[in-house]
Amino acid sequence: MSVIDQGTAPAPPPRLAMPQVAEQQLSLFEMTRVLRDNSLATYRAESYTADILDRRLLWRHTFIVNEPGAIKHILLDNAANYHKTEITRRLLEPGLGRGLLTSEDETWRRHRRIMAPAFDHRSIVSYSPIMIETALRLLATWDALPAGTAVDVAAAMMRATLDIISRTMFSTDSDGIVGIVERDVARYQAEIRPELADLLGLPAWLSRLWGSRRSTNIFTEFDRAIDRLLASREQAGEAQPKDLLARLIAARDEETGGGMTAQEVRDQVVTIFMAGHETTAVALTWTWYLLSQHPAAEAKLQDELRAVLGGRPPEHGDLARLPYTRMVIEEAMRLYPPAHTLSRAALKPDEVLGKRIPKGATILIVPWLLHRNPKLWESPERFDPERFAPERVARRHRFAYIPFGAGPRICIGAAFAMAEAMLILATVAQRYRLRLLPGFPVDPQGLITLRPRHGMRMTLERRN
Repeated sequence: MSVIDQGTAPAPPPRLAMPQVAEQQLSLFEMTRVLRDNSLATYRAESYTADILDRRLLWRHTFIVNEPGAIKHILLDNAANYHKTEITRRLLEPGLGRGLLTSEDETWRRHRRIMAPAFDHRSIVSYSPIMIETALRLLATWDALPAGTAVDVAAAMMRATLDIISRTMFSTDSDGIVGIVERDVARYQAEIRPELADLLGLPAWLSRLWGSRRSTNIFTEFDRAIDRLLASREQAGEAQPKDLLARLIAARDEETGGGMTAQEVRDQVVTIFMAGHETTAVALTWTWYLLSQHPAAEAKLQDELRAVLGGRPPEHGDLARLPYTRMVIEEAMRLYPPAHTLSRAALKPDEVLGKRIPKGATILIVPWLLHRNPKLWESPERFDPERFAPERVARRHRFAYIPFGAGPRICIGAAFAMAEAMLILATVAQRYRLRLLPGFPVDPQGLITLRPRHGMRMTLERRN
C-alpha cells in the first residue's frame, strides 16, 4: 500500500477573485441591473466554453464570440464591416468625445497617423527615464511611511501612471492636472453606466428620461485645464515642447492641408489621458495582487531582478533581459484583462462559425472569457507566467490572447504600456514585497475597465 507524504504535497493553488457566474439566462431587467454593476457577472458558465453564443434581448441580436479564428475574422480579415457599437459611443462620447477610441473610418485613420510617431520605439525609449523617475518617487513616498503600513496600491498605481502620461505626452507640470483627471475618471466610471434604452437600441433621449443623466460636464474642470494648456502653447509658439500635444496642434491633413480643430485636439488629449494611464494602472494592480498570492512566482521574479539588475533601477535597455518580468505582467493581463470587453456592430450581414450575423447585430469579444476558455488554456484559472514562454506562445493561436485588442484598431499605446508596466514592476519589486491585507475583499468589477471594486489594500514589507 502506498502512502502519500502529506507533508510534502504541493499546496493547492489559491482561489483567485472573480465575479459570481450567472446560473441562468438573466431577464431583461436583471440583465440591466447586473450590467450596470458589473458586466462580467452577466455571463453564464457556457459563455466561457462556447465558440459563439446568440444572446437575444427582445429584438436585439447579440453574439458572444469566443473562438480565435472567428475573432480574427471580425477584428482583422473583415474589420471594415465592424464598427464600434452605438452603446460604446453613448457611454464614452459624453466625456471622451470623438477620440481614437470612438472615431471611425477616415477620421480615425487620419488621427491615428498623426499620433503614431508619439508611440514608436524611439519615443518610448525617450520616455523611459520619466517612467523610472516616477517609480522612484513612489518608492521615496513609501520609504517615509512606518513599517507595515497598508496602502491602496490601486490608487498608487493610478497616480503613478497618470503622472507618467502627463509628463511624457504633454510635457506638463502634472501636479495640478493629475488630481483633476484622477477625480474626473473615478466619477466617470462610477456614473456612466448602461441603461435599458441602450441595451435595446432605443433613442438616446429615452435614457435621459428614465435613467441616470449622461453627464457631459464631468470633465468640465479638466477641459478648463486643457484650455489653459493650449493657450500657453499658443503663446510659446516655436518654443513649445516637441511632444504629442505640439504634434496634434501642428498636424495637417496630407490631402486637404487642414489641421485638427480645437475640439479634435481636446478629444484626443482626454482620450490619451484616460486610456493612457487607466489600463496600465489596472494591470499593475492585478499583478501585485497575483504575486501576493503566489510566493513561488514572486521568488522567481526576484531571482531575475537580482541577477539582471543587482539592486539598481532598471533602464529601457534592460527590458529585453527581463523575460520573466514580462511574462508575469502578460499572465496578469490574461487573468484580469483591463480592457475586458470589445464590442462591434455589423454594418452588413456576415457569417461567423456557421451563424448568420444580421446587419446591426452586436458582436461581443470578451477577453475575460477568451483568456479563461479551457479549450485554449490548460487550468485557465491558475496563475502561471510560464504560459508566455516563447515556445508556448508559438503553439498558441495569435488571437487567443488579446489584452490590447487586435487588428487595425489594436491599442496604439501597447508597447508604451508594456514598457511602463515592466519598469514600474522591476523598480518597485526590488524594494518592496506587497501583501494583501488579511480579510480584504477583492472583487473584480467590469465597468469601462476591470477595476478592483474596493481598491487593493496591501501592506508594505521593505526588502533587506
